[in-house]
Amino acid sequence: MLRISCLYLFQLMILSNVFCQSKPASVQKQLLDLQALCNSIQNENHALRSHVKTQDSLAYTRTRMEIFEAFNTAPRINFDFLNTTDKIAVTGLFTKLLQANNPTSDILGFRFNETLLKTAEKYFKNELKSEPDKIRLGQVINKLVNNPVISTLANTNPITSVTAAIINTMSSFSTTSIDVVKEGNKLKDVSSSTMDAFSQKNIEAFRVELQPYINFYDALNLASIRYLSGLENINQHYEYLKGSVEDYKKQLYLSLSITDTNTLMRLASSLPDPSTRNLDYSAFLCDQKIQSCDGIARKLPAIQLLVKDFRREYDQLLISFLKEYVLALQSAKKLPPSSIDQSKIDSLISDIDTFTKTEITKNTGPKK
Repeated sequence: MLRISCLYLFQLMILSNVFCQSKPASVQKQLLDLQALCNSIQNENHALRSHVKTQDSLAYTRTRMEIFEAFNTAPRINFDFLNTTDKIAVTGLFTKLLQANNPTSDILGFRFNETLLKTAEKYFKNELKSEPDKIRLGQVINKLVNNPVISTLANTNPITSVTAAIINTMSSFSTTSIDVVKEGNKLKDVSSSTMDAFSQKNIEAFRVELQPYINFYDALNLASIRYLSGLENINQHYEYLKGSVEDYKKQLYLSLSITDTNTLMRLASSLPDPSTRNLDYSAFLCDQKIQSCDGIARKLPAIQLLVKDFRREYDQLLISFLKEYVLALQSAKKLPPSSIDQSKIDSLISDIDTFTKTEITKNTGPKK
Protein backbone atom coordinates (compact mmCIF):
# COMPACT_ATOMS: atom_id res chain seq x y z
CA MET A 1 0.00 0.00 0.00
CA LEU A 2 2.87 2.34 0.86
CA ARG A 3 4.67 1.60 -2.41
CA ILE A 4 1.53 2.26 -4.46
CA SER A 5 0.88 5.53 -2.62
CA CYS A 6 4.46 6.73 -3.11
CA LEU A 7 4.45 5.78 -6.81
CA TYR A 8 1.21 7.68 -7.27
CA LEU A 9 2.75 10.62 -5.48
CA PHE A 10 5.86 10.46 -7.71
CA GLN A 11 3.69 10.54 -10.80
CA LEU A 12 1.86 13.55 -9.47
CA MET A 13 5.18 15.25 -8.80
CA ILE A 14 6.18 14.78 -12.47
CA LEU A 15 2.88 16.17 -13.63
CA SER A 16 3.31 19.07 -11.26
CA ASN A 17 6.53 20.06 -13.00
CA VAL A 18 4.56 20.47 -16.21
CA PHE A 19 2.00 22.71 -14.60
CA CYS A 20 4.59 24.51 -12.57
CA GLN A 21 5.47 26.75 -15.54
CA SER A 22 1.95 28.17 -15.77
CA LYS A 23 0.76 28.14 -12.16
CA PRO A 24 3.77 27.75 -9.91
CA ALA A 25 2.12 28.75 -6.66
CA SER A 26 -0.81 26.35 -6.99
CA VAL A 27 1.32 23.39 -8.05
CA GLN A 28 3.83 24.01 -5.28
CA LYS A 29 1.07 23.86 -2.71
CA GLN A 30 -0.22 20.57 -4.11
CA LEU A 31 3.30 19.16 -3.99
CA LEU A 32 3.71 20.09 -0.35
CA ASP A 33 0.36 18.50 0.47
CA LEU A 34 1.36 15.31 -1.31
CA GLN A 35 4.69 15.19 0.52
CA ALA A 36 2.90 15.60 3.82
CA LEU A 37 0.53 12.75 2.89
CA CYS A 38 3.47 10.50 1.99
CA ASN A 39 5.18 11.21 5.28
CA SER A 40 1.96 10.45 7.11
CA ILE A 41 1.59 7.12 5.29
CA GLN A 42 5.20 6.21 6.07
CA ASN A 43 4.69 6.97 9.75
CA GLU A 44 1.51 4.90 9.86
CA ASN A 45 3.25 2.02 8.10
CA HIS A 46 6.13 2.14 10.59
CA ALA A 47 3.69 2.24 13.51
CA LEU A 48 1.75 -0.68 12.02
CA ARG A 49 4.92 -2.74 11.62
CA SER A 50 5.94 -1.97 15.20
CA HIS A 51 2.48 -2.90 16.44
CA VAL A 52 2.50 -6.20 14.53
CA LYS A 53 5.97 -7.03 15.84
CA THR A 54 4.87 -6.21 19.38
CA GLN A 55 1.78 -8.38 19.03
CA ASP A 56 3.87 -11.24 17.61
CA SER A 57 6.33 -10.83 20.47
CA LEU A 58 3.55 -10.99 23.06
CA ALA A 59 1.94 -13.97 21.34
CA TYR A 60 5.27 -15.80 21.13
CA THR A 61 6.07 -15.04 24.77
CA ARG A 62 2.65 -16.29 25.87
CA THR A 63 2.96 -19.45 23.75
CA ARG A 64 6.45 -20.12 25.06
CA MET A 65 5.32 -19.70 28.67
CA GLU A 66 2.37 -22.06 28.15
CA ILE A 67 4.60 -24.72 26.63
CA PHE A 68 7.30 -24.40 29.30
CA GLU A 69 4.64 -24.59 32.02
CA ALA A 70 3.21 -27.74 30.47
CA PHE A 71 6.63 -29.41 30.28
CA ASN A 72 7.38 -28.47 33.89
CA THR A 73 4.01 -29.62 35.18
CA ALA A 74 3.24 -32.78 33.17
CA PRO A 75 5.79 -35.05 34.92
CA ARG A 76 4.67 -33.81 38.35
CA ILE A 77 0.99 -34.40 37.54
CA ASN A 78 1.80 -37.93 36.42
CA PHE A 79 3.75 -38.58 39.63
CA ASP A 80 1.08 -37.05 41.88
CA PHE A 81 -1.68 -39.06 40.25
CA LEU A 82 0.13 -42.39 40.44
CA ASN A 83 1.21 -41.84 44.05
CA THR A 84 -1.99 -40.37 45.48
CA THR A 85 -3.48 -43.66 46.67
CA ASP A 86 -0.09 -44.78 48.01
CA LYS A 87 0.01 -41.77 50.32
CA ILE A 88 -0.71 -43.81 53.44
CA ALA A 89 0.63 -47.16 52.20
CA VAL A 90 4.21 -45.88 52.04
CA THR A 91 4.19 -44.77 55.67
CA GLY A 92 4.69 -46.71 58.87
CA LEU A 93 1.18 -45.70 59.93
CA PHE A 94 -0.47 -48.03 57.43
CA THR A 95 1.48 -50.98 58.84
CA LYS A 96 0.42 -50.05 62.36
CA LEU A 97 -3.25 -49.87 61.36
CA LEU A 98 -3.06 -53.30 59.77
CA GLN A 99 -1.49 -54.67 62.93
CA ALA A 100 -4.06 -52.96 65.15
CA ASN A 101 -6.86 -54.75 63.30
CA ASN A 102 -5.48 -58.04 64.54
CA PRO A 103 -6.09 -58.72 68.25
CA THR A 104 -3.12 -61.09 68.35
CA SER A 105 -0.78 -58.17 67.56
CA ASP A 106 0.85 -56.28 70.42
CA ILE A 107 0.45 -52.88 68.71
CA LEU A 108 -2.38 -51.98 71.12
CA GLY A 109 -1.11 -54.13 73.95
CA PHE A 110 -4.28 -56.26 73.85
CA ARG A 111 -3.83 -59.47 75.80
CA PHE A 112 -5.86 -61.61 73.42
CA ASN A 113 -5.15 -65.10 74.75
CA GLU A 114 -5.04 -64.05 78.38
CA THR A 115 -8.42 -62.28 78.21
CA LEU A 116 -10.15 -65.20 76.51
CA LEU A 117 -8.65 -67.81 78.84
CA LYS A 118 -9.50 -65.85 81.99
CA THR A 119 -13.07 -65.22 80.85
CA ALA A 120 -13.56 -68.87 79.91
CA GLU A 121 -12.13 -69.98 83.24
CA LYS A 122 -14.41 -67.56 85.07
CA TYR A 123 -17.63 -68.87 83.54
CA PHE A 124 -16.82 -72.48 82.75
CA LYS A 125 -13.90 -74.02 84.57
CA ASN A 126 -15.17 -73.15 88.04
CA GLU A 127 -18.46 -74.84 87.24
CA LEU A 128 -16.79 -78.21 86.89
CA LYS A 129 -16.26 -80.38 89.93
CA SER A 130 -14.21 -83.13 88.37
CA GLU A 131 -10.51 -82.42 88.01
CA PRO A 132 -10.26 -84.49 84.80
CA ASP A 133 -13.11 -82.44 83.34
CA LYS A 134 -11.29 -79.23 84.27
CA ILE A 135 -8.14 -80.48 82.57
CA ARG A 136 -10.09 -81.51 79.48
CA LEU A 137 -11.82 -78.10 79.36
CA GLY A 138 -8.48 -76.31 79.62
CA GLN A 139 -7.09 -78.34 76.73
CA VAL A 140 -10.11 -77.62 74.54
CA ILE A 141 -10.07 -73.86 75.19
CA ASN A 142 -6.30 -73.59 74.67
CA LYS A 143 -6.63 -75.39 71.37
CA LEU A 144 -9.32 -72.96 70.22
CA VAL A 145 -7.55 -69.83 71.43
CA ASN A 146 -4.17 -70.78 69.97
CA ASN A 147 -5.53 -72.00 66.65
CA PRO A 148 -2.91 -70.78 64.11
CA VAL A 149 -5.56 -70.38 61.43
CA ILE A 150 -7.64 -68.05 63.58
CA SER A 151 -4.63 -66.04 64.74
CA THR A 152 -3.64 -65.18 61.16
CA LEU A 153 -7.04 -64.13 59.84
CA ALA A 154 -7.03 -60.93 57.80
CA ASN A 155 -9.84 -58.38 57.57
CA THR A 156 -11.88 -60.42 60.04
CA ASN A 157 -12.44 -60.35 63.77
CA PRO A 158 -10.61 -63.27 65.43
CA ILE A 159 -12.34 -62.57 68.75
CA THR A 160 -15.70 -63.21 67.13
CA SER A 161 -14.42 -66.44 65.62
CA VAL A 162 -12.82 -67.71 68.81
CA THR A 163 -15.76 -66.67 71.00
CA ALA A 164 -18.20 -68.39 68.67
CA ALA A 165 -16.03 -71.50 68.62
CA ILE A 166 -15.82 -71.57 72.43
CA ILE A 167 -19.58 -71.04 72.84
CA ASN A 168 -20.30 -73.79 70.33
CA THR A 169 -17.94 -76.14 72.12
CA MET A 170 -19.22 -75.26 75.58
CA SER A 171 -22.81 -75.85 74.46
CA SER A 172 -21.95 -79.44 73.68
CA PHE A 173 -19.46 -79.93 76.50
CA SER A 174 -20.81 -82.63 78.75
CA THR A 175 -19.86 -84.44 81.93
CA THR A 176 -20.53 -88.01 82.87
CA SER A 177 -21.67 -89.14 86.31
CA ILE A 178 -21.67 -92.75 87.50
CA ASP A 179 -24.32 -94.02 89.92
CA VAL A 180 -23.54 -97.14 91.95
CA VAL A 181 -26.30 -99.15 93.67
CA LYS A 182 -25.28 -101.48 96.49
CA GLU A 183 -27.04 -103.93 98.74
CA GLY A 184 -24.95 -104.15 101.78
CA ASN A 185 -21.44 -104.75 100.61
CA LYS A 186 -22.53 -106.13 97.29
CA LEU A 187 -22.59 -104.12 94.06
CA LYS A 188 -26.07 -104.41 92.67
CA ASP A 189 -26.07 -101.97 89.75
CA VAL A 190 -23.92 -99.38 88.00
CA SER A 191 -25.36 -96.69 85.73
CA SER A 192 -23.95 -93.64 84.03
CA SER A 193 -25.57 -90.45 82.86
CA THR A 194 -24.37 -87.63 80.64
CA MET A 195 -25.45 -84.02 81.02
CA ASP A 196 -24.54 -80.61 79.74
CA ALA A 197 -21.76 -79.17 81.83
CA PHE A 198 -22.75 -75.53 81.54
CA SER A 199 -26.00 -73.68 81.80
CA GLN A 200 -27.23 -71.35 79.07
CA LYS A 201 -26.95 -68.55 81.61
CA ASN A 202 -23.18 -69.04 81.96
CA ILE A 203 -22.70 -69.32 78.22
CA GLU A 204 -24.58 -66.07 77.67
CA ALA A 205 -22.65 -64.33 80.45
CA PHE A 206 -19.39 -65.41 78.76
CA ARG A 207 -20.55 -63.88 75.46
CA VAL A 208 -21.73 -60.66 77.11
CA GLU A 209 -18.38 -60.11 78.84
CA LEU A 210 -16.48 -60.51 75.57
CA GLN A 211 -18.96 -58.47 73.50
CA PRO A 212 -17.18 -55.10 74.09
CA TYR A 213 -13.98 -56.58 72.64
CA ILE A 214 -15.93 -57.99 69.70
CA ASN A 215 -17.54 -54.58 69.09
CA PHE A 216 -14.18 -52.82 69.32
CA TYR A 217 -12.46 -54.95 66.71
CA ASP A 218 -15.57 -55.03 64.55
CA ALA A 219 -15.42 -51.21 64.45
CA LEU A 220 -11.73 -51.24 63.43
CA ASN A 221 -12.35 -53.80 60.71
CA LEU A 222 -15.47 -52.03 59.46
CA ALA A 223 -13.55 -48.76 59.07
CA SER A 224 -10.86 -50.57 57.08
CA ILE A 225 -13.38 -52.40 54.90
CA ARG A 226 -15.17 -49.14 54.07
CA TYR A 227 -11.87 -47.50 53.16
CA LEU A 228 -10.80 -50.37 50.88
CA SER A 229 -14.23 -50.47 49.25
CA GLY A 230 -14.20 -46.70 48.70
CA LEU A 231 -10.68 -46.89 47.29
CA GLU A 232 -11.75 -49.54 44.81
CA ASN A 233 -14.68 -47.37 43.69
CA ILE A 234 -12.45 -44.33 43.22
CA ASN A 235 -9.90 -46.32 41.22
CA GLN A 236 -12.64 -47.68 38.97
CA HIS A 237 -14.22 -44.25 38.50
CA TYR A 238 -10.90 -42.64 37.54
CA GLU A 239 -9.44 -45.60 35.64
CA TYR A 240 -9.60 -43.60 32.39
CA LEU A 241 -7.64 -40.75 33.97
CA LYS A 242 -4.51 -42.86 34.38
CA GLY A 243 -4.29 -43.33 30.61
CA SER A 244 -5.18 -39.69 29.97
CA VAL A 245 -2.39 -38.38 32.20
CA GLU A 246 0.20 -40.71 30.69
CA ASP A 247 -0.91 -39.97 27.11
CA TYR A 248 -0.85 -36.22 27.74
CA LYS A 249 2.83 -36.31 28.69
CA LYS A 250 3.72 -38.55 25.73
CA GLN A 251 1.90 -36.35 23.22
CA LEU A 252 3.46 -33.20 24.68
CA TYR A 253 7.00 -34.53 24.37
CA LEU A 254 6.43 -36.04 20.91
CA SER A 255 5.05 -32.78 19.53
CA LEU A 256 8.54 -31.20 19.73
CA SER A 257 10.50 -34.48 19.52
CA ILE A 258 11.81 -33.94 23.05
CA THR A 259 12.86 -36.72 25.43
CA ASP A 260 13.20 -36.90 29.20
CA THR A 261 16.93 -36.25 28.85
CA ASN A 262 17.98 -32.58 29.11
CA THR A 263 14.37 -31.57 28.60
CA LEU A 264 14.70 -27.88 29.46
CA MET A 265 17.85 -27.46 27.39
CA ARG A 266 16.19 -28.99 24.34
CA LEU A 267 13.08 -26.93 24.95
CA ALA A 268 15.09 -23.70 25.17
CA SER A 269 16.73 -24.58 21.87
CA SER A 270 13.36 -25.12 20.18
CA LEU A 271 11.87 -21.98 21.73
CA PRO A 272 14.54 -19.28 22.24
CA ASP A 273 14.19 -16.55 24.81
CA PRO A 274 11.88 -13.76 23.54
CA SER A 275 14.59 -11.17 24.25
CA THR A 276 16.92 -12.79 21.69
CA ARG A 277 18.00 -10.18 19.15
CA ASN A 278 16.43 -10.24 15.68
CA LEU A 279 14.15 -13.11 16.61
CA ASP A 280 11.50 -13.77 13.97
CA TYR A 281 8.47 -14.24 16.21
CA SER A 282 6.13 -14.76 13.28
CA ALA A 283 8.18 -17.70 11.97
CA PHE A 284 7.94 -19.50 15.31
CA LEU A 285 4.23 -18.78 15.64
CA CYS A 286 3.60 -20.24 12.18
CA ASP A 287 5.66 -23.37 12.87
CA GLN A 288 3.30 -26.38 12.79
CA LYS A 289 5.17 -28.28 15.52
CA ILE A 290 4.98 -25.32 17.87
CA GLN A 291 1.31 -24.79 17.05
CA SER A 292 0.61 -28.48 17.78
CA CYS A 293 2.58 -28.34 21.03
CA ASP A 294 0.78 -25.17 22.11
CA GLY A 295 -2.58 -26.83 21.45
CA ILE A 296 -1.59 -29.72 23.72
CA ALA A 297 -0.19 -27.35 26.35
CA ARG A 298 -3.52 -25.53 26.54
CA LYS A 299 -5.19 -28.78 27.65
CA LEU A 300 -3.10 -28.70 30.84
CA PRO A 301 -5.69 -26.89 33.03
CA ALA A 302 -8.33 -29.52 32.19
CA ILE A 303 -5.95 -32.36 33.09
CA GLN A 304 -4.94 -30.57 36.29
CA LEU A 305 -8.59 -30.15 37.28
CA LEU A 306 -9.32 -33.86 36.80
CA VAL A 307 -6.28 -34.87 38.86
CA LYS A 308 -7.23 -32.33 41.52
CA ASP A 309 -10.75 -33.80 41.73
CA PHE A 310 -9.27 -37.29 42.04
CA ARG A 311 -6.87 -36.26 44.81
CA ARG A 312 -9.60 -34.36 46.68
CA GLU A 313 -11.97 -37.33 46.52
CA TYR A 314 -9.25 -39.67 47.76
CA ASP A 315 -8.24 -37.31 50.56
CA GLN A 316 -11.86 -37.10 51.69
CA LEU A 317 -12.03 -40.90 51.77
CA LEU A 318 -8.78 -41.11 53.70
CA ILE A 319 -9.85 -38.45 56.21
CA SER A 320 -13.18 -40.22 56.74
CA PHE A 321 -11.39 -43.53 57.28
CA LEU A 322 -8.94 -42.11 59.80
CA LYS A 323 -11.68 -40.27 61.71
CA GLU A 324 -13.73 -43.46 61.95
CA TYR A 325 -10.66 -45.37 63.05
CA VAL A 326 -9.87 -42.85 65.78
CA LEU A 327 -13.45 -43.05 67.08
CA ALA A 328 -13.10 -46.83 67.28
CA LEU A 329 -9.78 -46.50 69.12
CA GLN A 330 -11.28 -44.03 71.57
CA SER A 331 -14.05 -46.52 72.38
CA ALA A 332 -11.36 -48.85 73.76
CA LYS A 333 -11.12 -46.58 76.81
CA LYS A 334 -14.26 -48.34 78.05
CA LEU A 335 -12.42 -51.68 78.13
CA PRO A 336 -10.79 -52.89 81.36
CA PRO A 337 -7.29 -51.37 81.65
CA SER A 338 -5.92 -54.79 82.52
CA SER A 339 -6.85 -56.17 79.11
CA ILE A 340 -5.43 -53.49 76.82
CA ASP A 341 -2.64 -50.88 76.95
CA GLN A 342 -4.29 -47.44 76.86
CA SER A 343 -0.95 -45.67 76.33
CA LYS A 344 -0.43 -47.58 73.08
CA ILE A 345 -3.90 -46.61 71.91
CA ASP A 346 -3.14 -42.94 72.67
CA SER A 347 0.15 -43.28 70.77
CA LEU A 348 -1.59 -44.64 67.67
CA ILE A 349 -4.21 -41.87 67.82
CA SER A 350 -1.37 -39.34 67.98
CA ASP A 351 0.29 -40.92 64.93
CA ILE A 352 -2.96 -40.65 62.98
CA ASP A 353 -3.38 -37.01 63.99
CA THR A 354 0.18 -36.19 62.91
CA PHE A 355 -0.29 -37.92 59.57
CA THR A 356 -3.54 -36.03 58.96
CA LYS A 357 -1.88 -32.68 59.63
CA THR A 358 1.33 -33.27 57.69
CA GLU A 359 0.26 -35.46 54.77
CA ILE A 360 -3.34 -34.44 54.10
CA THR A 361 -3.88 -30.88 55.33
CA LYS A 362 -0.85 -29.59 53.41
CA ASN A 363 -2.43 -30.85 50.17
CA THR A 364 -6.02 -29.87 50.78
CA GLY A 365 -5.15 -26.61 52.50
CA PRO A 366 -6.63 -25.20 55.71
CA LYS A 367 -10.35 -25.10 56.11
CA LYS A 368 -11.92 -21.75 55.31
